[in-house]
Amino acid sequence: MTPMHWLWLGALALILLSLAVLLAPLLREHAGPGEIRSDAVLRRLYQAQWEELAREQRAGHLSDLEHGQARDELQRRLLAELEHRPAQPRARHWPWLPRASALGLAVLLPVAAFALYLQVGDPQAAARLAQADEVGHGGADAQVEAMVEGLARRLRAEPRNVPGWVMLARSYETLERYDAAARAYAQALVGARLGEPDWELEARLLADMADALGSAQGGDLQGQAGAAIEEALRLDPRQHKALALAGSAAVRQGDFALAATHWRALLALLEPGSDIALRVQDDLLQLETLDRLPQPPAASAQANQLAGEIHWPASVQAMPLPREAKVFVIVRADAQPQPVAVLRLPARPLPARFALGAEHLLNPAVAMTDFAALRIAVRLSPSGAALPAADDLRSATITVKPGDSALRLEMPGR
Repeated sequence: MTPMHWLWLGALALILLSLAVLLAPLLREHAGPGEIRSDAVLRRLYQAQWEELAREQRAGHLSDLEHGQARDELQRRLLAELEHRPAQPRARHWPWLPRASALGLAVLLPVAAFALYLQVGDPQAAARLAQADEVGHGGADAQVEAMVEGLARRLRAEPRNVPGWVMLARSYETLERYDAAARAYAQALVGARLGEPDWELEARLLADMADALGSAQGGDLQGQAGAAIEEALRLDPRQHKALALAGSAAVRQGDFALAATHWRALLALLEPGSDIALRVQDDLLQLETLDRLPQPPAASAQANQLAGEIHWPASVQAMPLPREAKVFVIVRADAQPQPVAVLRLPARPLPARFALGAEHLLNPAVAMTDFAALRIAVRLSPSGAALPAADDLRSATITVKPGDSALRLEMPGR
């Protein structure tokens, strides 16, 4: 079928849908008083939502600030609905009027729609729609990014707008722009400190910033991320996300006892039997298993890693990358059929540094130190797929030694 056929079919479907919506109330009998929702039913509905907010707060999904805002909004909605409830339907003096109106609409609506299209319509719209469909979803992604950047420009003049900066940071996280998200959380923290002291809010913002920094660094929670976690726990030792991140950072450092301390403290704050509490319990059980394994010496652990920089040419930096695009840093060895280690990073923004350690090994029984030489390369995948594709961009492969930390990988131009 041609695009014009699809256009007419779509128009017909919209007309039928409009008639179904408009005619149904006219053709059925008016609702009796018993069908109007009473105040008691309305209050019971909002009471259930009120209790759900309380459960979310106890589970740690909502902070006290967020819970208070949601509760106030719920009260406003209840009052608005009570004040604007629909009036009782009046008795019909002319029983034939609704059916006559329905008949008129059924005839006049298609005729009016066709006449309006002939007057102001555009028959070439179908061709343009077909062309737009071929472009894909790039326009939608660009529109979302434009909205986020518009919010960022507006917030530059509102340094005290903490909720706005938090919304911007979470938007960046959705776009996997974690560096920008961390900067937005930092600005939200500045705004929070300009107002009345609120240690719980500052601790939560520090934990959010540390989480974004860790995501930007491929899961590494050292450096600025680690400092933010420590500051968050100093301000509020009961901050849920900070305790969770502190435990994760300790696991990456091999300090399972410290990780268990943080996660046990978190578990004591959670509602027993909740989903997050069960996940923390599972993590603690895994820690017990890891703690029984023999730990490698410090020198061996340091040698079982690689780090360096990725240099991107200007032509690649200017490429419009889809949101799902990923960068893979792949380590291989001779006589090893599968990669030794793989690090996956978001491609927006393009990562400048990388670090692979024991946690990136595909087989924990095969360490980097098992080989005298390793081969490392970078692959940019626009689709984000783990399997190579024809449109991937690959760097040259270089030979390195386990423990090298000043590597330089050059990506080719596009």
